[in-house]
Amino acid sequence: MRWKILIILFTILSGMLGACSPPPTAPIPPSPVPVRVSYSPYLAGIQEALHACTLENSQLAVFFEQVPGAQQEFEDHDLVIWWGDKPEQIGSAYQLGVDELLVITNPENPKPSLKQEQVIALFSGRIENWNEIGLLDEQVEVWIFPEENLMTLTFQEEILNSQRITRLAHLAPASQAMLDAVSGDLGAIGLLPRSWLAAQVKEIEIDAGMGDAVRKPLLALAAADPPEGVNSLIACLQSGAGQEILAEYYALPD
Repeated sequence: MRWKILIILFTILSGMLGACSPPPTAPIPPSPVPVRVSYSPYLAGIQEALHACTLENSQLAVFFEQVPGAQQEFEDHDLVIWWGDKPEQIGSAYQLGVDELLVITNPENPKPSLKQEQVIALFSGRIENWNEIGLLDEQVEVWIFPEENLMTLTFQEEILNSQRITRLAHLAPASQAMLDAVSGDLGAIGLLPRSWLAAQVKEIEIDAGMGDAVRKPLLALAAADPPEGVNSLIACLQSGAGQEILAEYYALPD
């Protein structure tokens, strides 16, 4: 009888000890790797591509910020999406596509093409009315991006031969604003990256000696030794879901 009592007590005690034991814990998944990205409001498709890459790489927490090109601080971000040639101070550059800088007018402007000297005269203010070079009797309204913007600097150096843009030029703070302004004014002329070209404006052909556009790379800029996770994001933008979206707006790298 004593042994039966001891067995019963042992069984009860074992159950009580088991009930007090902590439950097994599941392994804690690793925290997502934060990646800070900046891009310019003048670039098309970047936000869509970054969203796609975030979904494709669940181990990444991508924080992206739209910053005017002249105000992009490389020290504050792990990756900078950049239009134009690689800045000297940047360690690494990865090409994502190719864009072109175009001269655009209102689609109702009957002028299909311009000579280089006409482009220079229009943007410098020496031609004030379209009737000086064609049939359209409208005041010329010049639209540019802010002076410090890389697209404006490129346009001024490579298309206008570094000549001064008229002080009466209107400023478009972003590509969508440029589209809206030129499409809404019959006398307007402006500049726009091809990645933003839409039916609401007209691309102007320029004589063969000048070419019809300035081709520039779309780059992802990073430090020489990028932080963890940045390489995965770059790979997605170059060949993954991000590149599929960017290919809708940009030409493939040469």
